[in-house]
Amino acid sequence: MGIKKTLGFGMASAALGLSLIGGGTFAYFSDTATSTATFAAGTLDLNSDPSVIVDIPNLKPGDTVTKTFKLKNDGTLDIGSVLLKTTTEITDTLGDNNGVDLSKFIKVKFLKNNDKGTILTPEVVVYETTLDALKSQTPDLVNNTGLDQIWTEADGIKAQSSDSFTVKFEFVDNGEAQNYFQKDKLKLTWNFEAKQGPKKDY
Repeated sequence: MGIKKTLGFGMASAALGLSLIGGGTFAYFSDTATSTATFAAGTLDLNSDPSVIVDIPNLKPGDTVTKTFKLKNDGTLDIGSVLLKTTTEITDTLGDNNGVDLSKFIKVKFLKNNDKGTILTPEVVVYETTLDALKSQTPDLVNNTGLDQIWTEADGIKAQSSDSFTVKFEFVDNGEAQNYFQKDKLKLTWNFEAKQGPKKDY
């Protein structure tokens, strides 16, 4: 066989091989699948009851009043903490306070969280301060204090559930005449700031 015929046969064989290979790239079964994911943010929705904190007429030194508040988580996410922010507005009706701040004489006693266990004693004070001092603090109202006497509940408020806490207010009697507080008014505003719970790995 001449060299030309040999080369020609070789080139034809190579071309045939390439065509088979090339054709092979189109001669397989194929299938595709698509995976989708949707990420939706949950909601924090905190409501408090009652909305009016304290409205007590004729309060005098030595008097106390106890109020219970319910915090409701109407959202879809667990609340990890509820921070309390306090502001006060004082009216010196007779103008004779001489700079004495009534909020310094209103003691605030946070009693054991009603939902963080069972109360076996009439009163367990978790934290005590004055309204004046509380204005510069942001205590967590749904923190487990560790004072539970039977069982322990986790911190925070789970979605679609509620938590309650009790506060005793006391008009401090300092043992001296406090006539300059007569007819005075103190407006207390509490804002509850909910923060999300711990991160989760899904």
